Amino acid sequence: MNTPSTKDIIEIGNSKYAVVVAVAKRARALSELKKEEEDYRLSSMVTDALEEMLNGKIIVD
Repeated sequence: MNTPSTKDIIEIGNSKYAVVVAVAKRARALSELKKEEEDYRLSSMVTDALEEMLNGKIIVD
């Protein structure tokens, strides 16, 4: 994943705080799904959640 600019991230939601909360919630959901796997890492869940948000799979209110 290329590092997205802060501007790109903030444009997705109404505020940077809403974006952070949305990514955190999705990362938590992903971690619950993948918790049993051996290569489980929370940091990769945050990266996955951020990628989903940038690809339009997560809608930020």
